[in-house]
Amino acid sequence: MKTKNIFKIAAVASFLMVATSCVDNNDYSLPDVTVQEPSITVTNTLQSIKDTYPGSGVVDFSTVNNGGEMVFEGYVVSSDESGNIYKTISIQDKAENPTAAIQIAIDDVDTYTFYEVGRKVYVKLLGLGMHNNNGVLEIGKINGASVDRISSTDYKNFIIRSAEVATIVPKKVASITQVNDSHINMLIELEGMQSQEKNQTYANLNNTFSVNRIFKSCADNATIIMRNSGFADFKAQSIPNKRGTITAVLSKYRSDYQLFIRDTNDVNFTEDRCDPLFEEDFQSAVDNTTLDIDGWINYAEAGSAVWTEQVFKGNGYAEFNPYKSGDASNIGWLITPGINLDTQDGEVLTFQTEHAYPDAGHNPLEVLISTDFDGTEAGVTKATWTPLTFKVSYIEDYSTWFTFTDSGEIDLSGYNGTAYIAFKYTGSDTANQNMTLHVENVKVAVK
Repeated sequence: MKTKNIFKIAAVASFLMVATSCVDNNDYSLPDVTVQEPSITVTNTLQSIKDTYPGSGVVDFSTVNNGGEMVFEGYVVSSDESGNIYKTISIQDKAENPTAAIQIAIDDVDTYTFYEVGRKVYVKLLGLGMHNNNGVLEIGKINGASVDRISSTDYKNFIIRSAEVATIVPKKVASITQVNDSHINMLIELEGMQSQEKNQTYANLNNTFSVNRIFKSCADNATIIMRNSGFADFKAQSIPNKRGTITAVLSKYRSDYQLFIRDTNDVNFTEDRCDPLFEEDFQSAVDNTTLDIDGWINYAEAGSAVWTEQVFKGNGYAEFNPYKSGDASNIGWLITPGINLDTQDGEVLTFQTEHAYPDAGHNPLEVLISTDFDGTEAGVTKATWTPLTFKVSYIEDYSTWFTFTDSGEIDLSGYNGTAYIAFKYTGSDTANQNMTLHVENVKVAVK
């Protein structure tokens, strides 16, 4: 008897080993043997369902297709397991390279246990409706002239599970600036991202309010909101002070795009941050005062005029204006604090200029770099200063006043040690060379 049982156990084990060896773990999708594939006929693509929305109001699907059943298929990409996504399921039409996605409102929680990420589903629309929920197309239970969440006792009759569970491949979006409404409710991926502020937790520690955390792209400094719930189980975790990739379900609130992560595994930050080595936006400026910012040198080599702090409509900037100084010669230096160029490679300088009252033939601004400047006013004229090539407002657009022009990226990678950047204005009040010049957003960063 014992011998027979041993042979039976060995036979079963052998069968399981053979069966397991026949499954390719790299398959695009695998059937869930606990779910029987339903016999459902798909009548519509997800995009065609979205196309029935006229742009406002409510679509009652019982009035579409002559009142007949309408069914679309798709793949679940959201999850409420961590508590960050609440009573909604996001579905896209394909597991990879999706072209359409939509949100379904459900009056239930822990739906991830039944509709896990990658689960293929069929959505039966008869009895449901669709509306625009603050910028997001959403399907729910039709209730007269409104759309509500589908009840906890009813939604499984509308969202039918397939046996297929696919691997969802996030849709890569090259830049935040390329995010658009077609991506709403898709699982997207953004590279080269970091939190705008360091040392933040995902949400507030002392309350359950949802919060917006701002993330920016290292490529172009564009920003996007990450919306995190005060009920998320990761709310007390710190956002890594690194940069990397964000995978998230895209949403929208009115005009603002928002990222919803499923959990912190969607934030893959492993690289050093792309914070500038140096940055000054002059937002601490006190209007119409001599520029006096810690670390900066404001030096009049000739004449009485110096650089000043100015504020217009809440925006601060540095200004040099020799008008009414009465000086035959004005030479004003504005020099940054020392910037360490030894700890990284590929540094670039950027800034902005704008002007007013230009004088024909007058080119007042030089931008210079020195690595032997001693950081004192007495050393300004003794140091070796190398001119840098840049774009400036009065050359790029002579006739346009008070319009900031980008300098372009100025390569500093050939310099080592501690560097100082100088903005040197040369002009004259008495010789009609007294153009007003503004400098803004000075930054040295790694490209």
